[in-house]
This record gives sequence, structure tokens and C-alpha cells, in this order.
Amino acid sequence: MIIDLLRHGEPKGGRLYRGNLIDDQLSKKGWQQMQTSTANKHWNLIATSPMLRCREFAQYLSKKQNIEMQVFDALKEIGFGAWQGQSAEEIGQAKVNRFKQNPLNNQPLGAENLYDFQLRVLSALKQIIQKVANPTLIIAHAGVIRVIKSHLLNLPIEKMFTIDVACASCERFSLAICEKSYRITTNTT
Repeated sequence: MIIDLLRHGEPKGGRLYRGNLIDDQLSKKGWQQMQTSTANKHWNLIATSPMLRCREFAQYLSKKQNIEMQVFDALKEIGFGAWQGQSAEEIGQAKVNRFKQNPLNNQPLGAENLYDFQLRVLSALKQIIQKVANPTLIIAHAGVIRVIKSHLLNLPIEKMFTIDVACASCERFSLAICEKSYRITTNTT
């Protein structure tokens, strides 16, 4: 089974810790990034976050290519608590760096628990894999993609913020589905 992980493009308002509450749409540049990233590609299912920066493009692509689309609430970005709506400069780059290096002990006040977030995202991934729509496109957020990649690559979740996920980047995973497990290979596209 082929799964492509596509991060949303640049949202209106630039780089912020939007998390799961700030629901900005894609900027004009973000739309262009997404169109470029998906050009000449086709899927049999689009699974998307309900957040506007993901869902609106998923709806556009679904209609344009006549592809089934399903919204998964569990694919929302991690809740960044007190940081939501702020830039790294407003938060303080030193705080952000400490968080990325050790997210369990340096999470923002009121942030979603990292293990709860992981459980939520992997539950959605399991549902998506069970649909066996080959290939499948998942349109989501950097945090969601980091959780999935950490899982597929057998990396500790505590290191997820060391994985770079650029706006509108698309990475392909080939899963060999067995009854109780799957094997993966990657290919960045």
C-alpha cells in the first residue's frame, strides 16, 4: 500500500504555532505550493485534517480529480496551549529550542500531552490503512506527519521535533501490509 504524507502549504499570517485552535486558510503562496506538490499525481483516497489549511485544498483536489475524500478529526495538529497563535520570536527561540529537544519536559503551558497526541494520530492512521485505498494521500500538519514518520521509521516519539517537514512537502511510504503489521520503505517526492 502506498501512502503519501503531504503537509499543508503556507497559511495566511506566516509562520506561527497555530496548533489545533488557530484555523487559518492557506495563503496564495500556500495554494501554489500545494498545487505544485500534487501536480501530475493521483490517489484513490484523500484523508485530511479538518483544519482549513488542509481541508480546503483536500476538497479542491478531491473535486478536481474526482477522488474520495474523508475528514479525520484525529488528524488535527497538536495543541500548543499558550503558544497557539504566536511566532517563535514571540515565544522566545530559546524556549522553542528546549521544547524541540525535550518536548516532554518543556511543553507549553496547557499543551496537549505528546503521548495522547501520538495515540490520536496513530488511531487515525490505522483507520486509513484499513481502507486499503491504494494509493492514499494524507493531508495534515507538521506535527501529525512527524508522529506518523516516527512510528513508521521506529523512532522514539520524544525525537519527533527533530524531523524537518517543510510546507507542502510530500513524502511517499510503501507499506507491505500483513495481518498484524506492516513493513515500510520511503521515497521523498
